[in-house]
Parts: sequence; structure tokens; C-alpha cells
Amino acid sequence: MKKINIVWFILMPGLAMWLGWGIRGQIGHSNGAMIPGAFLALALCILLQGKKFPPGLLIGLTAVGFGFGADMTTMESAGMVIGGIHSPAGSVALGYVGLATKGALWALFGGAGLAMALAASRYRRKDIVLGIIFMVASFYAGWALINRPKLLQLSIVRPEIWAGLLLAGVVLIAWITVRGHTRIPLVLALCAVVTGAIGYPVAVTLCSAGIHSSIGGVDWWKVAETTFGTFMGVGLGIGTYFLRNQLPDAEGTEQSVSSAGFNLGGVGLGGVIAVIATALYQTIVPWLLLGSVLWCAAYYSEKLAWHIGVTLTYFGTAENVVAYWLHEQRIGNAALLWTLAVLATVVVAWKVTTWWDRKGNVVARNSFIIVMWAILILEYLKMFIDRAVVNPTAQALVAAGGRWAYTFKAWGGWGGQFLTNVFFTVVAVILTWMAFRTSCREELPGR
Repeated sequence: MKKINIVWFILMPGLAMWLGWGIRGQIGHSNGAMIPGAFLALALCILLQGKKFPPGLLIGLTAVGFGFGADMTTMESAGMVIGGIHSPAGSVALGYVGLATKGALWALFGGAGLAMALAASRYRRKDIVLGIIFMVASFYAGWALINRPKLLQLSIVRPEIWAGLLLAGVVLIAWITVRGHTRIPLVLALCAVVTGAIGYPVAVTLCSAGIHSSIGGVDWWKVAETTFGTFMGVGLGIGTYFLRNQLPDAEGTEQSVSSAGFNLGGVGLGGVIAVIATALYQTIVPWLLLGSVLWCAAYYSEKLAWHIGVTLTYFGTAENVVAYWLHEQRIGNAALLWTLAVLATVVVAWKVTTWWDRKGNVVARNSFIIVMWAILILEYLKMFIDRAVVNPTAQALVAAGGRWAYTFKAWGGWGGQFLTNVFFTVVAVILTWMAFRTSCREELPGR
């Protein structure tokens, strides 16, 4: 079996997070932040073939982990650097401190989820549950001691939670390091913190330089998002590469592929998890609590973990697209759109049930490609379906000289968005090629 060198562990996770974090910017919130986590985990599942690890747990825990940072306020810190908001004098340095701190914390929880999955054989379930309970308690302690009384603000007016996340992250990493008697959490935490702390300031600096330059037609904030994602993906990819020899070798070969019937119970399980979790987060439950419950549920069952990492991520993305059409664009029929979203999620949930009992290159590769392209299609639908194009007023059509002239003019104003999606598609194609290429390298001895 030919070994995969470090270059692949740099490029594939980096590009996966580049794409995932770029799409995440269109979706937003913790549901959106699960997208790059899922992409990263799926890429690592391919690269780690030949090693024994729980792939569903890897995907579920990593995806949920990146959701914790989404509840932080980061735009005011970025605004201090860019200068796009009414910042107090001398706030640029504070903005960089805020970006470094929040970038490190965002990456830290993604790294923690990845670490708990890679070192899963070292823990009992109660070890993880207790660690998560300590994490939540530590969050509220840090928030009450520093954030609530505003002892150190890294933004201007918005409430902060960074101190709570900092204490929670330190406690969680310390706990799983001690209980597992392994350095996997420390190594991944260090890689995550360093690359997150460097990546976010660098990303916003590039954005600021672009905004203040004469270069037009570029979505500079999208440049910042994808740059930040790339840094985190590269850091965690490198960390995983150096830890791969601590994982046991896989036993046997790829399980034979059998025709998969429609597993009603499995599909229903995925649908219930996706709908309930999305509804809870969109209404009253913060990700700190919901994500903690999802982490515990994933550790309880790898089948649950698969659905949390894939089905929930997909439905959260679809829900965002449907809500955007109905509430912001005010187009489409609610019953039809929700029916389509549910049916598409049922298909995804069914595919998950065909993956969760299999191991090996083919299932890792196929799941990565299917999930990536399915979510990219949703991103296309959100970006390019616009009420001004789909349902223009009669006056606008007359003024433009007809339907086709109006449509051409409206789409012509999407230069930056169109360019962004071109890059998204190119990177998805590259990742698809890498997934096939890497799995072939593993499947063919001596190649």
C-alpha cells in the first residue's frame, strides 16, 4: 500500500476548508459552520485509509465542533482592522487581538472534535460526557467572570463570549488529554490554535487591502473567509499527518458492496435529528448547549454521528436556502419548497444509511464527493435565485426593454458573485479529482 505524503494532508484539507468556509459565509450561523467541518472530516477520512478509526464519529464531532465559534461576534473586530465601522481611535491593534483570539478559539473546538474522534478508543462514554459537562460549566464561569462585566472587550458594543469559550476549551482539552493518556488532543489543539490565530488576522488584512485598492469586481470578504478556512484546514491536516502513526492499522479490506435497500428506520432517525436540531437552534437553544448534546449523542452511537455530521449539515443548509427565498426574497410556495427540502434530505439520509456500516476507500470517497456537491448545489440556488430576476415588476421590465434585456442586466450585476462561484466549482472539481486519485493510490499496491 503506497503511503500518502504530507503534501496531500496539506492540500486536501486546506482546499476542503477553503470551499467549506466560503460556502459557510453564504449560510451563516452554527449550521453553516458545520459545512467546513464536515468537508474537512470527510477529506481526512480519505487520507487516513489504512488506519482504524470511526469515520462517522470523525465527521459528526468535527462538524459540530466548528459550530461553537459561530456564536462569537467577530465582525466588529474585523471592522476595526478594515475601518468600515465607527471605530474608536487606536482600535486597529485591539481588532487584531480580537481576530487572533477568536480565530484561535473557532479552530480550537473543531480540533477538539477531531481529537475526540481520533482518540475515541481511549475513552469511555462517561469520560466524554463528563468532559463536556465540565466544558459547559467552565464556559459560564468564564463568561460570568470576564465577559458579562465587560472586563476586557474585544469588540465595540456587541456582547462577547470569548472568555467563556477560552476557559471551556482549555478545560475540555485538559480533560480529554488526561483521561485518554494521549497527546492527540494537545497536538491538534496546538495546530488549531496557532493556525486560527494567524489565519484570521491575515485573512482580514487581505480583505482590508483589497477593499482599499482599486481592484473591483472581487468579493473581498469572501477572500477573507476562504483564507481563514484554508489556514485552519492546513493546520489540522498537518497535525493529523504527524499523529497518523498513533492510530492502529485497519484490519482486513474494504467490505463488499451490496445493494442497499431503503432503511426506513435509519432515514427517519436522520430526519428527526436534522429537523429537531435545526429547529431548536433557530429558536431558543444556543449552540453551546445544542452542540454539547450533539457531541454526546454522536459518542453514544456512530450511526447518530453519521446523521449529525451529514444529514443535519445538509438540512441546516437547505433550511437556510428555503428561509432566504421565503422571507427575504419573498418568492416561491412555502409548502412546495419545504417539501422539496425534506425530500432532498430524505435522499441524503438514505445515502448515509448505506455508508454507516461500511469502511474503506470507496465509501469515504463517495460520501465526500456526494456531500460536497449536494451542498454546493444549494449554495448555487441561494446565490442565483433572486426575486428581482424571477419575479420583476412590470415597470422594471418596460424600463429595461423587455424580459430578456432585464434578466441579462440583472445577472450582469452579479460579477463578484459569479466569479466566486466559478472558483467554488473549480475547487470542487479539484477536490473530486484528489478524492479519486488518493483512493486509487491506496487501493492499488505499488502504484
